[in-house]
Amino acid sequence: MFRMRPALVLTSALVIAAPLQSAHATALEKAKFVFHLGAAYYAFNTWVWKPYRQYKFQVGAPNQKTNIVKAGAALLFAGYQVNSAIKMTRNTQDPFLKSIGGLLPNFRKSLTAVGNDLKQGRFNEQGIQQLNRSATQLLNAAQQQGQTIRPVAVPIPGL
Repeated sequence: MFRMRPALVLTSALVIAAPLQSAHATALEKAKFVFHLGAAYYAFNTWVWKPYRQYKFQVGAPNQKTNIVKAGAALLFAGYQVNSAIKMTRNTQDPFLKSIGGLLPNFRKSLTAVGNDLKQGRFNEQGIQQLNRSATQLLNAAQQQGQTIRPVAVPIPGL
């Protein structure tokens, strides 16, 4: 009668399952990564870019200071989401995450700088325009690699 040792069975199962497990982890990593960037883009697009294009940050606009502070809070939230995405790219082997992850540190710095200005009530028009260009560049780079990043509507506390 043939008797297998439990350690041998476990080792064999791990050797067979290891490649499958990493493939699923990469898909999960990609989904989480795209979610974080989608949430960041939603915050920027909804609370900063659209009000900016509607002139809600201009002097004399109704609720100008409130809109500026909300935009600052939204950018800080977006910065947090981008930071979460950056953390995911540090130890990954996925080429998509590595390439898009290389664009994120400068984007995060811009988000944080403009967000801090807005949160203090200072309107930074050039910073907002540069953020829009950077966001568009990031979205286009992801699209070229076959991964669409769409806005993900998430509730932002206080907004």
